[in-house]
Amino acid sequence: MAAPEALVAALSDPERLLLFARICAAPEGLPAGEVPAKPVRRLTGAGLVVADGDRYRPVPGVFREALAKGPADPLDGLFRHGRLVTIPHSGKRRQLLLATLAERFEPGRLYTEQDVREKLVMVHDDHATLRRYLIDEGLLQRSNDGGAYGRPSEARAAG
Repeated sequence: MAAPEALVAALSDPERLLLFARICAAPEGLPAGEVPAKPVRRLTGAGLVVADGDRYRPVPGVFREALAKGPADPLDGLFRHGRLVTIPHSGKRRQLLLATLAERFEPGRLYTEQDVREKLVMVHDDHATLRRYLIDEGLLQRSNDGGAYGRPSEARAAG
């Protein structure tokens, strides 16, 4: 179920909006051969259309379901299929994202660099950047010898 913001963003491009209108207007769906690949990927990713055999069809009720969902989680737009697809450069969304990632690390426990890598690579391939951002924000701390990571008070005690 897509957030209202994701639906609006997918339809904000005139080419995608026109393509969505064409798909909706085709009683049997629009043949895949008549659909440009890049715009339809965005419409499909937002949940507006589905591939049904060799045709694209609109998803009935997608707008009603999105509005029934309630207020959107500010992090929803950053993830797709459970993976982080974009990291905000700054601001409250970035702070919220990093705080959420920090929750993956139990207070009172120390982690090796490999442990940290394994936890962060499940979210995003650039685990080193995420680790650096967590450390820069003071949400994760590295011991003085660089061998242990943990929530700030735990890592300090180890080093």
